[in-house]
This record gives sequence, C-alpha cells and structure tokens, in this order.
Amino acid sequence: MTDVQDDDLLARAKAWLAEDPDADTRAELAHLIDAEDHAELTARFSGTLQFGTAGLRGELGAGPMRMNRSVVIRAAAGLAAYLKNQGTPHGDDTAGLVVIGYDARHKSADFARDTAAVMTGAGLRAAVLPRPLPTPV
Repeated sequence: MTDVQDDDLLARAKAWLAEDPDADTRAELAHLIDAEDHAELTARFSGTLQFGTAGLRGELGAGPMRMNRSVVIRAAAGLAAYLKNQGTPHGDDTAGLVVIGYDARHKSADFARDTAAVMTGAGLRAAVLPRPLPTPV
C-alpha cells in the first residue's frame, strides 16, 4: 500500500470513528487504528454493506463493511428520505407510519430503536414491534 493510500485509509477510519455513536465499535476501531492493522482496516473500509433480499446483513463490527449502528442509521436516513419523497396519499391514516420489527440477533433491538429515532427525526411516525419476531409477521 502506498503512503497516499495508507493516509486515505486512516483518514476514512478516523472520520468514521468521530461519527460512530456506539462506544463498543468506537473502541474496536480505535484499537485497529492504534495497532495500524491495515489489512483489517482495508477489509472494513473497502466499500459499504449493500441491501440484499434479506435487507442489511453482515458481520457485526466497526466500519462501513460491517453491521453496526452507524450503518443502520445511515441506511435508515436514506429510507426516510425516500419515503418523504414519495408523499402521502390523501386521506390515508397510515401514511407516514413506519413499522419496525427486529429479531433475536445481537444488537437487533438497538438497530430497531435507532431506526425509529431516525424515522421520527425525519417527521415520520414509527412503531417498533414489542418483541423479537420472525419475518414475515
């Protein structure tokens, strides 16, 4: 890796670290930066998680190629912007309501709460289901 590429990778990792709302993934990423673990940083910053047929899925951890609160918040913000752009049908009482479910996987309830916060912050209504549930419900 060239010095320029190395500097860019470290800059992206440090920028992510500064915006990460989760203490656990901040500590994880700070350790990788301090250890100068270029291979692991490259793996985590080589792109972004993409929606698949089952939504966002990936290994838990820090960085845009891992499943974490930062990734979920960014994806939720994109979805909120899309929904706001769609407008609401006249007379539809459910317009602007986003129903959010979660399952029993680690951090799933946290991701649901973060998603609800983003939706309500965008002016939408959010209903988080009361317990972990399989899909479809």
